[in-house]
Amino acid sequence: MIQLIKFGADWCGPCKLIAPTIEKLQAKYNAEGSEIEIISSDVDQNPDLARTHKIMSIPTILILKNDEVVFRKTGVMQESQIELELTNILNEN
Repeated sequence: MIQLIKFGADWCGPCKLIAPTIEKLQAKYNAEGSEIEIISSDVDQNPDLARTHKIMSIPTILILKNDEVVFRKTGVMQESQIELELTNILNEN
């Protein structure tokens, strides 16, 4: 199972910029039977999760494969960049 977690907050300008991209990816991947799950986590509402993953700046995107962080990027990413990372991780053995 692959999980993408986008950490952000309501008051964060760059987080607002990436939100539509994350919503679009959620609509595409969060389907029954999909190997990929896309999650948004507000650091103010879920501080324990942010602390667990040592989130210091937002937005931060983590991709986990089998509960292990395999990708981490802080800042706004384009949809194509995110999909490329997901595809590469999905195709790894």
